[in-house]
Amino acid sequence: MEIATIGNEYSFHIGSREHDRTHLLYIFASTLFFIIEVYQRISIEINYYSNDLPRGIHLPALNFYPTSLTPPARCISIAWYIVFVWQTVWTIYSFIGIFRRSNIGEFYYRHPCAMNKWCFFYTAFALILYTPQLSAAARHKYGIGISIFRHSVTFCEVIIVLSVVHVSLSENLRDYLRYQYFADVWLTRLLYHNGLALWASVLFFETCLSVIVGLDRSESVSSSNACLIGCSIYLLGILTFSIVENLIFSNALAFTLSPWFVFLWLLSGTVFSREIDDKTSIIVFWFIRFLFGLTCALALIRWILFFWRYKEKSIPTFQSPRIYSLITEPRHF
Repeated sequence: MEIATIGNEYSFHIGSREHDRTHLLYIFASTLFFIIEVYQRISIEINYYSNDLPRGIHLPALNFYPTSLTPPARCISIAWYIVFVWQTVWTIYSFIGIFRRSNIGEFYYRHPCAMNKWCFFYTAFALILYTPQLSAAARHKYGIGISIFRHSVTFCEVIIVLSVVHVSLSENLRDYLRYQYFADVWLTRLLYHNGLALWASVLFFETCLSVIVGLDRSESVSSSNACLIGCSIYLLGILTFSIVENLIFSNALAFTLSPWFVFLWLLSGTVFSREIDDKTSIIVFWFIRFLFGLTCALALIRWILFFWRYKEKSIPTFQSPRIYSLITEPRHF
């Protein structure tokens, strides 16, 4: 009944049956720089092997400056390759949208696709910003200020893209249902929302590591204090994210679950692979274990609320995907 009502509503959107060259340019640009990023990371690891360094998968640049928070290199590299796989899938899905048309003849990538051209613009910009970090790693160089800047700003760019995609899906959801793009609603949530959140989570963790390495190498604070500052940034980040997803945007972020898997994976690598030694402060040692326990608790709360809200149908379900908004819809009196 709900779908039929939406289908009979008048649509104010006037579509164009022509390609948007600017939009296509941003799509191809983001794809090109994504390929360059993957190529650089793989080539760096091949160079590590050829230089007779220890066997295993390595994290460029940051791996040369391990801290008490740094997980084994294999953990972060696996996380990055999962990000790459997810980005590959959503890129293929985006290219398919170039050849699809809606019922009114408009190309799907133009409307109602939630990944609009500004999303691809900011994605390309984020990749352009982050790629030089890998180039510096290939030459075994680590600039303190510029590394922190690249990690943090790239993280902010990805957050912007994630926010725009959420708002875009909310605004275009009626058209998704009108054109019967039910599977695309869920593909948007799975590929774009969780893929971008996964990418942002790894970047956030690397930002914390880069802050620790930067402060430590600058010798302005001790190694223990530098690690405490980086861990405090992580603590503030997960608390803020938990409040936002559970209390503020519980509908919009209902199915964005990937960040907690990233945090648990990376922190578990740190906790279970590092033991206290002469270089590790006892306070830092137990603070990191406190962060791991808190991350487990917040993740458990998130998943319990998710299943409860899904059962109560207070968030989108497969039967009713419409309950979705960053902004409360107007109600009739």
